[in-house]
Amino acid sequence: MGRKAGTKKRRAGRIGKTKLKNRNYQFYKPPQINDKTVRELWNPRKSPAANMAVLGLQTAVNSSIDARAAMALKSAQEKDHSLYTKSNSKKAIELFDVPESDSMNGITMLPGKTFAQRKLPVSIEDQKYIRKCLVKHGDDYHAMMRDIKTNDMQYTESKLKKMAARFYLLAKDQVKVEVPEKVKHLMAFNQSEEMSK
Repeated sequence: MGRKAGTKKRRAGRIGKTKLKNRNYQFYKPPQINDKTVRELWNPRKSPAANMAVLGLQTAVNSSIDARAAMALKSAQEKDHSLYTKSNSKKAIELFDVPESDSMNGITMLPGKTFAQRKLPVSIEDQKYIRKCLVKHGDDYHAMMRDIKTNDMQYTESKLKKMAARFYLLAKDQVKVEVPEKVKHLMAFNQSEEMSK
């Protein structure tokens, strides 16, 4: 049995020509961190839990309700006491600001988006779709959801609400469809015109 396998290898020309593969990242690929602040503080030799503690982030946030997470947190605390003590108060690093409302003022331009997507917060197709639904049902989103003729994409009530809310926030130059009479009073640019009068 063993001799046959050896003959097979010899005939295939594999003996003495063993080439080792580059297996640097076969089992572990180091994290690709884009943020400069996190990249400076991240130590690939430490566990993710230890690195997050250095950044001021809490790991195993569900440990009070999840037994497995509680056990993992306890074992991490036993390994390195200095990172998890309450006296060691680290301040979380502020990486970005989260807007408090869905206001369209000061939209952040995301890289990689097409010009139309950057220019219009609601695409023309979505404007046509939500207009068709608003013409028939006004702001009754539950009826809008159940009507499969106008809501042919079968969006949920919450999805339709979000689409309509974004549509209402559009500026006058961003609206590419005719605004239905039923919801004209909800449009942001109409409200600002009424206030100025």
